[in-house]
Amino acid sequence: MQSEFNHCNFHRFTLVIATWLSIGSTDAGVFEFAGDKYGAQIITHPTGYYGKGGTLTVTVGISPTSPFISEMATPLQNAIKTWNELIPTTGNVVVPAGDIPDDHYDFESVVLHELGHCLGLSHPNLASESGLSEGDKDYTATTKGANNQFDLNSGPDGIIGSRDDIRGDDVNLHWFYKDSNNPFILPAIIDKTTYSQNLADLPANDQYVANGDRDVSVLFGLPKTEAVMQQGIQEREARRTLTADDVATLRLAMSGLDMLQDTKDDYKVQLQYVGVTDNANIVIAFDDQTAFAACAISGQYIGFNTTHLEVVSGQISLNTGFPWHFNQQPTPATMQLPALAVYANHQPKSIVLTQGEHLTLTLSLDPTTSGGNLADYWVKAETPVGTFWLNDQFQFEASDNPLRAYGGPLVNIDSFTLFDASTANLPPGTYTIRFAVDSNINAIYDGTYEQLITFTINP
Repeated sequence: MQSEFNHCNFHRFTLVIATWLSIGSTDAGVFEFAGDKYGAQIITHPTGYYGKGGTLTVTVGISPTSPFISEMATPLQNAIKTWNELIPTTGNVVVPAGDIPDDHYDFESVVLHELGHCLGLSHPNLASESGLSEGDKDYTATTKGANNQFDLNSGPDGIIGSRDDIRGDDVNLHWFYKDSNNPFILPAIIDKTTYSQNLADLPANDQYVANGDRDVSVLFGLPKTEAVMQQGIQEREARRTLTADDVATLRLAMSGLDMLQDTKDDYKVQLQYVGVTDNANIVIAFDDQTAFAACAISGQYIGFNTTHLEVVSGQISLNTGFPWHFNQQPTPATMQLPALAVYANHQPKSIVLTQGEHLTLTLSLDPTTSGGNLADYWVKAETPVGTFWLNDQFQFEASDNPLRAYGGPLVNIDSFTLFDASTANLPPGTYTIRFAVDSNINAIYDGTYEQLITFTINP
């Protein structure tokens, strides 16, 4: 660690840190530098973020001294496009991938992972830096705790990294969605109000934070899905699209220093490919400076804030001693996410009513480019007197277990009325209405895309 005083701005204290991280021998729910040394709650931001909102451009170049320059260009630009779009997907683990020859490693998948490190994201699992071997590396990222050892118990389901793991006094580093502890869904609001590291915020009956491992995805009824930032890749494996966990972690950072979405310090990251040059924020080279692939980054505190760091620079290094596959097919045109909305009295925001006033609840869905894809539809109402689901007769039914409203293709819904009456018979209190659709059709509530609204009824 090196600390220095920035004479150009005496209000800014700088801490410079360097680290090496490798996908092949090498924390999305977890940020770089989070851990014993700098604290579990560190949030790491991409190069150039100083607390001011707006678009943050991070340049990416290929070192002129690197071999494979021409082969790297297309898959690198694909990976850049993937991070810029921030689209969550499921079923992103493809093994064997038909376009990858036997015994080869997919450069596009690897560089997608390493770019995530250079943006400030770490492994959601313990990974090789823990010193553990084999499957134990897939437990959720933590520090060792007071007893100075990792406490590892996969719980009744026997799946490492799932929500019934028993971890003793290990200190959690992974940010999780408080509502469900499901790393494969993406809520509309991603900030400190919806995500937490505090185990006390876990849903009832969950023992520990679930991470985005492919074996954990099966427990949520998904085809094999794994966070891009999860450590490790196999021969002939393609993992070229992001999952909800990858997207959520970067968006959590993008909520700024106040960690509140839609405030003035929010930013958007835009990676920009600048060609063959060493003059870029992130430079990529096959320079054999690592055993497989790694990203070396340095970071500095933002002002006097000791929980927010900015990445100063990034260097991605790869080893030529492996058979690499360079995908030469450009990523197809941008896919747009389905747009969901829930309205209370024709407003897409929370409202307060007096008991007896009229309430109209409606929802809408624009499937965009996902139109026709098969999906499950869910409407959940959390009320002062229990949880209700819209059933397949389009009536609200009390149930502690999810009830599906509909299974079929995603279609355009201009307006669907859920409730249109006086609130005289509704008990006072706060109500939350959630509208969700999945990216699959299996009658399992995983709500890949979700929107919600709350309203309060006063006596």
